[in-house]
Amino acid sequence: METTIFLAKIYGPIIFAVGLGIFLSRSYYIKIYRELEKDALAGLLFGMVAMASGIVQLQFHNVWDTFPQVLISLIGWGLIIKGVLFVVSPKTIDKAGDFWVHKNLIPVAGLLTLIAGAYLSWVGYFA
Repeated sequence: METTIFLAKIYGPIIFAVGLGIFLSRSYYIKIYRELEKDALAGLLFGMVAMASGIVQLQFHNVWDTFPQVLISLIGWGLIIKGVLFVVSPKTIDKAGDFWVHKNLIPVAGLLTLIAGAYLSWVGYFA
């Protein structure tokens, strides 16, 4: 559980800040994705860094016992999957981003991100 708390202390505030940013600066976050679409090298590098981050995390934490452990493990797997998609199939990422924007699901993503970040921050610093 030590590793879970350590990672919750790192991920929690970052994810919470991104969730808050999605609500306060939605157009900025949409712009980031649009710019990644245009810059193939940036998308490739993002994918490689995401994959590396996920792989490193899962080397130390791939635990599925408690809810915080599951959430942290899902983040690691999510990093790997998203990284692979950015590297192997960037058009899939583009289509997914377009879907979220056109269906006006950005606030849903923001809310889920905000909740996950608040929860992980609570687990890491207060639980």
